[in-house]
Amino acid sequence: MIFDFVQATKNASLNQSGRKFPKRDDSRCQDGLLFPEFKPSFKLEPGAAIFTIGSCFARNIEEVLLPLGFKLPTASFSVPKSEWPARPNGLLNEYNPGTIAQRIDAALTDKHFPDETIVASGLLYADLMLLGTAPDVSFERIKERRQEIFKLYQNLPQCPYVVITLGFIEAWFDNQTQLFINRLPPNTLKDREPNRFLLKILSVKDSLALLEPAVDALCQRGCKTILTVSPVPIKSTFSKSDCVTANEYSKAVLRVCAEEICTNFNNVDYFPSFEIVRSGGLINYMPDNIHVKSEVVEKITALMCQKYSEA
Repeated sequence: MIFDFVQATKNASLNQSGRKFPKRDDSRCQDGLLFPEFKPSFKLEPGAAIFTIGSCFARNIEEVLLPLGFKLPTASFSVPKSEWPARPNGLLNEYNPGTIAQRIDAALTDKHFPDETIVASGLLYADLMLLGTAPDVSFERIKERRQEIFKLYQNLPQCPYVVITLGFIEAWFDNQTQLFINRLPPNTLKDREPNRFLLKILSVKDSLALLEPAVDALCQRGCKTILTVSPVPIKSTFSKSDCVTANEYSKAVLRVCAEEICTNFNNVDYFPSFEIVRSGGLINYMPDNIHVKSEVVEKITALMCQKYSEA
């Protein structure tokens, strides 16, 4: 992005309230948090359907949007507690650009993931396209559950709004199926198929190559998209870096990707949930330093709804 001298000074003159980093008495500084100014490019119509895709922070957003009267297809999904004891729809979480892009593409083109992404695990089976913390189940149950998720994602093209929450850039890739998977491969496969899986630490270029076609496909169908970067850190890293450093790199890559996508596509906005949470430090997190406190999520989502209702 390049501006000539005239345009750069014009940008500054039109951005008087947000041009300088806020001091403590600035209106953008409230309750120990910084709330950056932003101007939505579209309006969320009351009661409209919103499809959420991405990390566990997407589930946080759902919980606040639902009581406000919005329709959230993903909030209705659930599995038995034996398969996922936490949030009923937590099994839908997608964390890296590869799996997020694949879900969008599958939903818009009626693709099903191949059976090769279901692998034997003892007497049961593991679904490589779902979270690794999900218990192993029978092959038949995986097929049944995949169909349930496929039917859920058929709502995506009909939703006028989509919220995509980007999680992290460490992504496992299956050489056999040429697909990104949503979990660490089962340990039993390390000896049985040592060359099947690769860890890809995605660059900005890699991430954009995955995300831009997916976002473009949504735009072509008239979906208006809100991009966010999850403030929830990666729990552990497979890189050589300390997890704190690896997480900062991950979020930086995704933040750059979000900015590039918003610049390149109409009706795609970036919402600064990441910046708001991080501005207050670890006090905004639960004792695990991973999950964001519910009251902070509520403030952030309330701001999003307020801004998008005024747009």
